[in-house]
Amino acid sequence: MAKPFQLRLLTPYQSLFEGDVDAVIVPGEHGEFGVLAMHTKFVTTLEPGVLRYVKDGQTVRFAVSGGFAEVHQSDVTVLADSMERPQDIDTARARESRDRAQKELEKRSSMEPRQVHRWEDRLARAENRLKLAK
Repeated sequence: MAKPFQLRLLTPYQSLFEGDVDAVIVPGEHGEFGVLAMHTKFVTTLEPGVLRYVKDGQTVRFAVSGGFAEVHQSDVTVLADSMERPQDIDTARARESRDRAQKELEKRSSMEPRQVHRWEDRLARAENRLKLAK
């Protein structure tokens, strides 16, 4: 059995979870990474993806849009731009956001690179939310 460690899931607006978990899998900038107790310390940025934690044999999932994760030997803190449970995702709104981003990206040749990046980020967040809501 895995040794529990402290996990904190925070957004600018709320604390979604604070408690002991057995493991956490986080969508980092270089791909997903898993953490158990006594992990090596590090900090990384997050990409849109699914964060999962395991507690008492149960897996809980969240859609994460980006942010940072700070890993210590006895705790992990995730500071996300936004984070949602699957049951809280408004799929109609996520589809509208995806469709709008796709439509805007069709005009990418007339956009500045910064605008393209912003619409690509919106598309990635919307697709991530829709994937998790299924």
